[in-house]
Amino acid sequence: MSPTSPPTQGLPKVVVEYPMPGAQQTHEVVSPAPGMLLVSQQTDGAIVKVVLDPKTGRPVSAVASVVGSPWSGLHGLSHAVARPGLVWATVQFESAVLLIDPVADSPTAPPQVLQRIPIPLPAAGPHVVIENDGMLWVSCKDSHHVVRLNPENDADYSIYAASPRPIFVAVHPTSGDVYASLDQSSRIFRLQQDTGETSETAIDPAWGNTPVGLIAGPDGNVWFVLLGNSSGGTGAFGRINADGSITPFHLQGMLGQHAALIHLAFGEVPKNGPAPLYLLGSTMGSMMALDAVNLVTFDPDYSRVATLQTVATATPMCMTHRVLPIGGDVFVTAMACALSQITPSGTAGNQNADYYSDFGVGIPAARVDYPAV
Repeated sequence: MSPTSPPTQGLPKVVVEYPMPGAQQTHEVVSPAPGMLLVSQQTDGAIVKVVLDPKTGRPVSAVASVVGSPWSGLHGLSHAVARPGLVWATVQFESAVLLIDPVADSPTAPPQVLQRIPIPLPAAGPHVVIENDGMLWVSCKDSHHVVRLNPENDADYSIYAASPRPIFVAVHPTSGDVYASLDQSSRIFRLQQDTGETSETAIDPAWGNTPVGLIAGPDGNVWFVLLGNSSGGTGAFGRINADGSITPFHLQGMLGQHAALIHLAFGEVPKNGPAPLYLLGSTMGSMMALDAVNLVTFDPDYSRVATLQTVATATPMCMTHRVLPIGGDVFVTAMACALSQITPSGTAGNQNADYYSDFGVGIPAARVDYPAV
């Protein structure tokens, strides 16, 4: 290309790391209202309210408040679908689910507990809670159960036994079946709600192991990731179809093929084409892995990975935990008490493409201009 050709904008990847109020285990992240994040810290039983600048989207402050007891084991956070602006939370060591008002109009006011729902025995140790069609579904990793709760009636519940250890739970948008990832057993739990029948599918060791993050996707299916083991990961994730079958996927490239994936989240669905998928790689299971966000785009029918872009965190071996895309940015929590804000590059090389193997993130132009970040 001629040196006199029109300039091309080189959009940089941006990674900014923000320290959180000190705690040993920084976990979940949700956005209950525009301009605010909530982050759970299990060791202190605290919720951190992170205020975002309305113009730049950058965090400007983080205030931690203990919710109930500092020994509660506060962990899971999810949206209260029927009551927008409120949040469901799990307290693992007190074995209960809480309905929380984050008091989003104040950056410093402590969140308020509006409702407490005990986990019925023999289930115990809730990890993740989600709301679907008026019911709560909870993965109880301490007792190895999946539990259905009616938030309007404590006496209305169902308990389903599972192999060790239910971590995430999701309701299939098409079939209505309930799925849970069983990390210690390397299996996927399935409950067919119309019959009450439960079953489990073992993960093929040749593909990978240790299912962790598991969510409902915008394509009408459930998606999950595999963390791997102490040797690292295999860049493996999967789609659970309406009939319960699993479609496997593998990331490619030098970074993707060894990614140890712990969590995932879909971005906004564009006008044309499938939604982007953010796969979070973590050193939680292996220090041989990489803490990084892997941004994936798909072919129109979600049948094949079209592009891959990997963005590592600023601090290595920080044990990333959860990922939350908001607009063009991605927020990542790390057990090492950090919140990262990552902006992927719109012009970065596709790690799935032949061009990347030759030129990396280079741009096919003789001149590159860099806009202000």
